[in-house]
Amino acid sequence: MRKTQTTTDCVIRDARRVMGGQMESSARLCLSDAIEAANNGDYPGARARALRSIAYSVGILSSVYRRHTEGGL
Repeated sequence: MRKTQTTTDCVIRDARRVMGGQMESSARLCLSDAIEAANNGDYPGARARALRSIAYSVGILSSVYRRHTEGGL
């Protein structure tokens, strides 16, 4: 498994874990897009959509979001 795939899988798992919030329907749509992109081998696109899902669920200031955007992850 390549590093980009592993990293993307981790972001998708976290997006599933924190699903909710006022914008849950948008978060679910982004997560669905992320899973589809990952299944098609588009790991950068999948990661971007999973991050957007996390942002909709818990916000960009959350530790979950920052874990995947800081430090080059």
